[in-house]
Amino acid sequence: MYRFFVDNKKNDHFVLSDDLLKHIKVLRIKNENIICIFEEVFYICKLENNLAMIIEKSDDLNEYENQVILCPTLINIKRFEWLIQKSAELGATKLIPMFSKNMNIKYKDISKNKMIRWREISKNACEQSFRNKIMSIEDPIDFEQAIKIIAKYKVIAHEKINSKKINSLSDDIIILVGPEGGFTENEINLAKNNGFDIVNLGNRILRSETSSIFLLSIIK
Repeated sequence: MYRFFVDNKKNDHFVLSDDLLKHIKVLRIKNENIICIFEEVFYICKLENNLAMIIEKSDDLNEYENQVILCPTLINIKRFEWLIQKSAELGATKLIPMFSKNMNIKYKDISKNKMIRWREISKNACEQSFRNKIMSIEDPIDFEQAIKIIAKYKVIAHEKINSKKINSLSDDIIILVGPEGGFTENEINLAKNNGFDIVNLGNRILRSETSSIFLLSIIK
């Protein structure tokens, strides 16, 4: 059953936006029910012209109880968009693109259209993976801003041999992942001074997006 986030509820139906109606037309949905997701609740609905009539409400909840913030350093755009999709599927509540010293991306201006595209990727992935809410995509920030974000558990991935190994994560968490060149020693020290645990992901060197996915996948 197709799932769509909606934002206009009136009594026993949802008024569907023009963009959503066009999408439904492209999918050739006619005589079948859909699921509308409104304020983190699933509603099974029947399509009637530009409306979705509510048939029943579902109590399914497919979200973490705690906040999961991922701050990955910007990498190749195609790979970064793949990371957005998979992070949404794995349940991250918020993704904040980050600028750090060793990043290969040479620009710091992310266009408005790019941010719109990334948020659409997140929305589509959350619909596909049966989530109750959309993983938010925040405007990019610098490393120095990222380490000031408040969370109960703070993790930064680093390849240092003597860093802490990790098997699972829980509680409100923020995860910082560096670029292909890794974080600088100064960045690691700044993170440590701001309450971050340095974690080792194993003996193999992982790509930036792989490290993010690994950490998200072991959250309890």
